[in-house]
Amino acid sequence: MEYIGEVFSRKEYIGKELSGAIFEDCLFENCKMQGLVLKSCRFTGCRFSGCRISELHPKGIEAMDNRFEDCSLLGIDWAELLDAKKREMGFLPFDAIRSSNVLHCVFFGLDLKRQDFSGCDFTGSYFEDCCLLETDFRNTVLKETGFSHNDMRSADFRGAEGYLFSLENNRAAKARFSLPEAVNLLSAMGILIGDEG
Repeated sequence: MEYIGEVFSRKEYIGKELSGAIFEDCLFENCKMQGLVLKSCRFTGCRFSGCRISELHPKGIEAMDNRFEDCSLLGIDWAELLDAKKREMGFLPFDAIRSSNVLHCVFFGLDLKRQDFSGCDFTGSYFEDCCLLETDFRNTVLKETGFSHNDMRSADFRGAEGYLFSLENNRAAKARFSLPEAVNLLSAMGILIGDEG
């Protein structure tokens, strides 16, 4: 099955299996994908708008240069959507994620430099071994979001809320933060702030 430039609107794919399908430059509007098993599928240059995607089970899937806007993306391991060789070359399963809830997702070993994540909610997500150089996290929600061994130099966290990560575990020179949230960085280093005994 090959779909090129097609529009899928208000479709529900719940607990289904999709095998060998190719989607190129397609638009998914207000679709719900939950518990979907994806076997040997490819999504390239597709746009997802207002979609709810959760509990994906990818097996040999390839996703590149897709765009997500106003979506709810739950429990996705983004590294699983791209083979290791393409990840090492800097390819990504998405071109952009805008104004979305990206909850309890995993970003491992991805080149996310200069990505614009401003305004997204990353509650409960985890970034490890990622390049976040000059990445825009302005006005994001980062409650219970983990950051470990990332290059976060010159990233912008102004207006972000809820973050708490180690400056010893991440490279963060010239990253930008704003008060009062920046005080959390001192807490992560074990520094106590206040006048009380």
